[in-house]
Amino acid sequence: MLAAAHDAARSALNAELRPLGIETRHFGVLVALDRAGPTSQRGLGALLGLDKSAVVRIMDELERLGLAVRRRAEHDRRAYAIELTAEGRHHARVSAATADELSARLFGWLSPADRERLVTLLTGILSRADDASTGTETNRP
Repeated sequence: MLAAAHDAARSALNAELRPLGIETRHFGVLVALDRAGPTSQRGLGALLGLDKSAVVRIMDELERLGLAVRRRAEHDRRAYAIELTAEGRHHARVSAATADELSARLFGWLSPADRERLVTLLTGILSRADDASTGTETNRP
């Protein structure tokens, strides 16, 4: 059910972002760059939990769309600093507002206590999944 809810929410966000010509994978990168400013590809991957090849693919798409550019980093000529274009900043902000509106529709029916409980439950699932993937186990309720 968790996977089905995720898929449904992702599909709904993709539908809402379609008029902007972007998808959820672009949305996360645009919003992260809008908040963080110019960032290395490696730093962006770490920030969003994306592997190097995913960052490269998404950046290729964002450059083709005219929403971001890669420039050689001043401190390390082997690395790229990624930054948004003016159009990219506009898309980041419009898509963030779009996501907020969708979030209100998806979660607005929950009481504040239910939303807090949902976050607690999902955080617990993520934590335990991380423990399972690393072979560690912590004593948590």
